Amino acid sequence: MERIYLSGSTGYIPGRVNVGLFQTKNGFWMVDSGIDDEAGRKIARFVEELGVPLQRIITTHSHADHCGGNRFLKKRTGCSVAATKLEAIIIEETFLEPLLLWSAFPFAELCNKFLQAKPSTIDKVIPNKGIIDESGLEAVPLPGHYLDMIGVRTPDDVFFIADSVFSEQIIEKYAIMFVLDVGSALETLSFLEKVNAAWFVPSHAPAVQDIVPLANANRKGLLRVSEAVLECCSRPSGRDDIVQALADRFSLSMSVSEYLLNSAAISAHLSWLRKEGHISPVVTRGRLVWKKNS
Repeated sequence: MERIYLSGSTGYIPGRVNVGLFQTKNGFWMVDSGIDDEAGRKIARFVEELGVPLQRIITTHSHADHCGGNRFLKKRTGCSVAATKLEAIIIEETFLEPLLLWSAFPFAELCNKFLQAKPSTIDKVIPNKGIIDESGLEAVPLPGHYLDMIGVRTPDDVFFIADSVFSEQIIEKYAIMFVLDVGSALETLSFLEKVNAAWFVPSHAPAVQDIVPLANANRKGLLRVSEAVLECCSRPSGRDDIVQALADRFSLSMSVSEYLLNSAAISAHLSWLRKEGHISPVVTRGRLVWKKNS
């Protein structure tokens, strides 16, 4: 596996999900673990070839592509896993992720590694702000994307910022970025633009020294979706109507899993537009529909 050094003892393993590495005299601390056993196996081999023990995985949040390698790596290396309280609950009970998307126990098509990682035990529940442990790594709250997602900042001034931003290529391809709280996500982007760090490492984009252009691209992407949702509400529209309209508008094809993720993201935009006073919900003929306020 390739490791990219950034500063001092900090680097990362690039991939579909970038995995952070911070080395101390006692071994490696890792930020996230990839999507499945295979990702964990590759990381374990990499660490073993270096002859440096893996001490702990700091999991930024409980989405499957960030914690799917936890169980394999714990068993193979004996490392511990840390996460914030809310994210820890889902990492240990991973059926909750598809359950939250579907609002009921998930049906078969949702029980896949993209939505439901293998559960892993959390050894240390950490606060979402402040020094995590003896490594000197610092947790930084990055609200908006999921329940209690954190970034991790190393003593080398490298800031792993999880899913607070996505690459411009991903935004262009998928259009609807997953988010649970649009307002908080926008605030996080504004926060990142003001942060001074030697390097920023998103989970789904290459490391950069200037995060402002990428934060701006993500803001534009979020607001573009909100504007499209608001336009749909010019006439009474249910969530499914809006998902369909945006799929047509952005030329999106979706699997069942992608449909549920997009539906949840659209719900977040509807909640935000309601909070901002732009739309109102009403139940008519057994359907919840949204109408633009005059």
